[in-house]
Amino acid sequence: MTASPVTVPDCVPRPNEGKAALTGIRVVDFSRMLSGPFGTQILGDLGAEVIKVEDPGKGDDTRVAPATPALGGEGFLYLSINRNKKSVAVDMRSEEGRAVVLDLIATADVLVENFTTKVMKRFGFDYASIKDRFPRLIYCSISGYGRTGSHADAAGFDSVVAAEAGVHWLNSLPDSKPVLGAVPYTDTTAGMNAAIGILAALHARNATGKGQHVDIAMYDSALANLTYKGYEYLASGKDPALMPRQNPGPRGEFDTADGAIVITTHNDKAFGLLAEACGHPEWVEDERFSSFMGRLRNGEALLELFRPVIASQTSAYWSEKFKAVAIPCGIVRSPGEALTCDYTNEMNLVYALPHPTAGTVPSIAHPYRLSETPGNAPVAPPLLGEHTGAVLADLLGYDEGRIAELAASGSIGVREP
Repeated sequence: MTASPVTVPDCVPRPNEGKAALTGIRVVDFSRMLSGPFGTQILGDLGAEVIKVEDPGKGDDTRVAPATPALGGEGFLYLSINRNKKSVAVDMRSEEGRAVVLDLIATADVLVENFTTKVMKRFGFDYASIKDRFPRLIYCSISGYGRTGSHADAAGFDSVVAAEAGVHWLNSLPDSKPVLGAVPYTDTTAGMNAAIGILAALHARNATGKGQHVDIAMYDSALANLTYKGYEYLASGKDPALMPRQNPGPRGEFDTADGAIVITTHNDKAFGLLAEACGHPEWVEDERFSSFMGRLRNGEALLELFRPVIASQTSAYWSEKFKAVAIPCGIVRSPGEALTCDYTNEMNLVYALPHPTAGTVPSIAHPYRLSETPGNAPVAPPLLGEHTGAVLADLLGYDEGRIAELAASGSIGVREP
């Protein structure tokens, strides 16, 4: 695959850029793939110093996923979730490498890992093995099913866990089979829950002085994501009805002159605003549609009137018109259309970051807007071992001779500047 990156603006600092909320917090991050790095990127975006520990041979698997690296020798997936981190390459299979890791952990507030249960235990870095040595450490484990229970040793993957938790089943239209979600929300939600759990544990440590284990399971996260859909089953004993493309609200997805929009009208007031915006105030006076229950009973008759009106104008026309009167309305866009639309550009949500091998790499802004601690300028994802020498020298106090010796033995990987 030949990369053809989209041209995006250079990083434009937000007007209130400044001190970050998590300044002074250090995270030693052993996680890889998606859920863990997504969560630690949140911490890095909020100002934590995140030190990503990787194998010197290949680093995070996502560096070469897809199989052909995309930008500057790095894979798309890696670049998307490893902003604001430092990379230290250490071989934990060697005794010298494990000693380096222990020195790093000794400086950390937080440790994050998302291996299967036995991996960290094999190296002597599982929570039970190190908690007494580092009593203030917040130790976060992200896994498919958590560190307890009959599935504790099982590997987890987004699509598998989403299927087991009922998310997959809900992702379908009536009378159709479920389809896998295109974005791995079980992974990303587990990463967000890890960040939330870590922040809660840090707050608790301020009061108690003690660290703790934060156990995040993808399965638990997916089940919690069912929210009212899950509660509907618990309250009624019946699985929730699948949502059709269009409801008699009118609500759902409707074709326009050049695409489609999604709208929601949820009560009589909203329907009145909709009818007025569509140029058909008489719909409100029609006894078939004047009440919510009437619109449900006569839904198809209403939709037959509504569809041709929406189809007569463009998506942009309806989006502007409906938004102006507080009717929820959105244009159905592809990812590319969303990333390059006027509103995304207006809010500086996509920008380019300087990168040592690619020149620049695109980045999607984090969604946290804090008025007093908005954060520092973002930094592109690091190259494998880019910060090994600096971290070992500046943070751990290793001299040049020791670093050279560790590099020569293969216990660490040091990238030449």
